[in-house]
Amino acid sequence: MKVWGNWKPLSEQEVEMLHEAALRILSEIGVAVENEDVLTKLADFGAFVDRSKQRVYFSPKFIEDFLASSERFDWDSAEPYVGGSASIYFGYYLDPETDEFRQWTVTDMLRFFKVARYIGIGYGSAYVFPVDEIPNEALVPFFHYFALKFTGRASASVNNVKWAPVVLEMNEAFSEENGVSLQQVLAPVHIHLVSPLRFSAEEAKIFVFFAERGLRIGISTMAVLGSNAPVTIAGALAQYLAQNIFINIVYRAYFGDKQLRFSSAVSPLDMRTLMQSYGRPEKELCNVAMAQLAIHYGAHFFPHTGHSDAKKPGPEAGFEKALNALPSLIACGRVGISCGLLSVDEVYSPIQLVIDREIIGALRRFVQGFEVNEETLAFETIKEAVSSGGVFTGTEHTAKHWRKELWTPTVFAREMFSAWKQKGAKTEVDLAREICIEALRSEPLPVYISDQLEQKLIAIVKKAAGFEIQPVEPI
Repeated sequence: MKVWGNWKPLSEQEVEMLHEAALRILSEIGVAVENEDVLTKLADFGAFVDRSKQRVYFSPKFIEDFLASSERFDWDSAEPYVGGSASIYFGYYLDPETDEFRQWTVTDMLRFFKVARYIGIGYGSAYVFPVDEIPNEALVPFFHYFALKFTGRASASVNNVKWAPVVLEMNEAFSEENGVSLQQVLAPVHIHLVSPLRFSAEEAKIFVFFAERGLRIGISTMAVLGSNAPVTIAGALAQYLAQNIFINIVYRAYFGDKQLRFSSAVSPLDMRTLMQSYGRPEKELCNVAMAQLAIHYGAHFFPHTGHSDAKKPGPEAGFEKALNALPSLIACGRVGISCGLLSVDEVYSPIQLVIDREIIGALRRFVQGFEVNEETLAFETIKEAVSSGGVFTGTEHTAKHWRKELWTPTVFAREMFSAWKQKGAKTEVDLAREICIEALRSEPLPVYISDQLEQKLIAIVKKAAGFEIQPVEPI
């Protein structure tokens, strides 16, 4: 049974209209590219470049030929994916023991990752943001040191080209010591297009720095309905599709990539508060539409899912994360939960980490579907049970199959009311808090660097930033 990949909210005519709109955007409006090296590379690749405006245009024929020459992702054979990870951005740590919001500290960063590891959630990049213990001028190299030590990969952030050689040196040292490819270590690093339709000077310099060394970093793009994209979903999708195609052109021009890769990160603006909203239905409408377009073009695709506007774990957070994931799962079989993350990337809750793991488990069971064969149709078991009273609980068939067939929650309710009350009337938040406390008392986080490499990384930070950071010890 396949429970995903057949939802097509757009008609064939609507798909064609979005395609034609994206062609017009790229051919008539073009993309601002504030870097001569990138302009030259794209001109050599066949684009029309107006250097007086630092703008690049692509003819409809160029785009059609580009798409036609791309390798198609095999969606028919693709296995569904449900995952989640814990990353750290600017914002507040929500302490699971005191229920206190506080600005990030290095210790709280370790606490957040420690809970993630304890419950089996992958933890990754720490993005650059102010931390009281670290001067602003040392933040970028510090976060790369922190990420390399505790995650084994680079931080995602390089926000100024002056840091690019420093980041490269740190990651080269890690790559050499651990015997892994430099590209693999640098994989989290990425920059963003500044919408609408602009590859800005600083981001382009960072991209070119690594590309000239044969290293690929990510280029992402985001859009907000009514802010940096049209308020109409159709208009925002046309612009977003054009930007996705442009990013793929850049990658092919620099690296020869033949496979298309699309993303979706389109969300609405609250017109009263001007908050970019992650928990609204419009975000998921854009996700499922972009999923259909990706399948239409034969592009690999991953949507921006599993988010919430809620400030604390609770019904709003659970509903929004499900709303922001399940439709994409049905549309393309791809979903990732941003574990522990609340309030549009502002609040980080270990309790929500635990609840999000529960959501991931339920979604994995859903997308697994079920088998239909002689064994699972259970004719003989039905016959036996009917003749002996109609109860299936004690049958050999139930004992054989229940673990595979039935998902078992950890913090969601498993008892009827009276049993639940006798066990302390604990909600999923209460049970998740208990798991967090267990996690924080568990063994320290592992580290991925030797003492010698740590001293080398600290020396690189001091040389680059003029500040000697102290080693961060696992907790």
